[in-house]
Amino acid sequence: MNPGVALARRWLSLPPRRHAVRHQTDWVALSDGVRLATSLLLPRDGAGPWPVVLMRTAAPAHEPGDPAALLGRLVAETGYAVVLQECRGRHASEGEFAPFVHEAADGGDAIAWIARQPWFDGRLAVIGWGYSGFSAWAALSKSTLPVAALVAVFAARDPHVLLRPGGALALGLALRWGVGIGEREACAPRRLDLERGLGHRPLREADRVTRRRVDWFREWIDHPVRDAYWDARTPALPAAPPACLLVAGWRHPALGAQLADFSALCENALRSGAPAPELVVGPWPGGQTTRREARRTRSEPGAESLRATLVFLARHLRGEPAERAPVRVFMRGAAAWREAPEWPLPDAEPTAFHLRSGGRANGRTGDGALAREAPAAAEPADVFDYDPRDPVLADDDAAECRNDVLCYTTQRLSAPLTLAGPVRALLFAASSAAVTDFTATLVALAADDAPHTLCEGVLRSRGAPDETRRLELDLGGACARLEPGQRLRLSVSSSAFPRWDRPSHTDVEPGVAGETELATARQSVFHDPERPSQVLLPLLPS
Repeated sequence: MNPGVALARRWLSLPPRRHAVRHQTDWVALSDGVRLATSLLLPRDGAGPWPVVLMRTAAPAHEPGDPAALLGRLVAETGYAVVLQECRGRHASEGEFAPFVHEAADGGDAIAWIARQPWFDGRLAVIGWGYSGFSAWAALSKSTLPVAALVAVFAARDPHVLLRPGGALALGLALRWGVGIGEREACAPRRLDLERGLGHRPLREADRVTRRRVDWFREWIDHPVRDAYWDARTPALPAAPPACLLVAGWRHPALGAQLADFSALCENALRSGAPAPELVVGPWPGGQTTRREARRTRSEPGAESLRATLVFLARHLRGEPAERAPVRVFMRGAAAWREAPEWPLPDAEPTAFHLRSGGRANGRTGDGALAREAPAAAEPADVFDYDPRDPVLADDDAAECRNDVLCYTTQRLSAPLTLAGPVRALLFAASSAAVTDFTATLVALAADDAPHTLCEGVLRSRGAPDETRRLELDLGGACARLEPGQRLRLSVSSSAFPRWDRPSHTDVEPGVAGETELATARQSVFHDPERPSQVLLPLLPS
């Protein structure tokens, strides 16, 4: 066995391998004549046929040291025929790569090819990590065969929800991935001048400043709202979906899109009688979990996602019994996994925490409060001036000292508080700009007031200047336990740069606005009986 495979098996705490694997390469010709480089990993002991696992990837997949090849081998060792295919225009495959464009048709062709192979026993799963997970969704949408199972790890089905959450551009993700993936092979991070590109205006030229001109990055900027461009790149969700496993991370950029996929899958499964989808959400990546805690809970993303995948495939391709509940989520604070029959957890109750202040909630030393009691009388609005030339930085603890960040904080808890489910902020706000952003971040404060971000969201708001707008911000979700002495804080501002791009506050769209076409906007957040701004937290019973 490859030494790298043996090392990975020990690190992942996988059971001993059951099958030796033989490897062969092939070319799969698509309906338009383009040939895609394909690796076949077949169990050596036995003549087959076998259940087949298809993984289509934009990463290299044919050398033994490639991560995709390693994943494929670990899956094949458990007794599956694994088909690893490099996407069109990637590495050894022919054609021209264009993100999200060809994966549905090409994936459908790959499945049709699998159907003709003597080693295929009729049971098929499509799986993938990252972009490969999108490719799995896309292949499913054009499959000519029944698909038994789908696994999507850190992967969104809908590129618009992933890249334009709340209408803003997920700038850091879009630029890093859009430029870094390269035309055929990925560019090394050291060859990307991301810092210079992220700060460049106009944003539409940030690709050139970072490394090179990238047409698809500019297209993402040119289509700020959902339209036919995004619809053509979003695979349809099956009315009767197969068994599906989604693996996500609490602070991963794809979390919101994955939770939306999970909710839609639940609805379709309920209507059609299809299997209920399964969900794993862990403290990765960027979840501020210590390495010791990660080891204790076996919460490394590679290990957890592969273990969950193998158990899931065994259940739905071989009929082995279930070992876990459909939903498994990591609870921050408790440093433990929690299993449940559904998400949100069935006993979670959405509870309103109201924004309160005397009109001076600016910064963490202001008078902003987060309370269950709604305002009974008029309270002055909180006001700040936001200048996109001086944005609030994402994940910057010092940001809460700024005057353009409003902080609303609970009293210190006298009893434990546990939340597990979607988090939504309802803001009644106004802006002097017709188009602006409002952001909201939910933070858990330790007993020593050390902050730990739980979730965040953004909404690009369009409306008449200075008129009250009712804004609903999706903060994704959270699962955390707070102990007595801790506090919760909701921070409200107009940016978290470079996580999201900056509004221009002029008539010029943010993507094409130059430095001289930016303006400061006056932002107001209201909290009175007629306009009760609040955050809805999914609380579990004490």
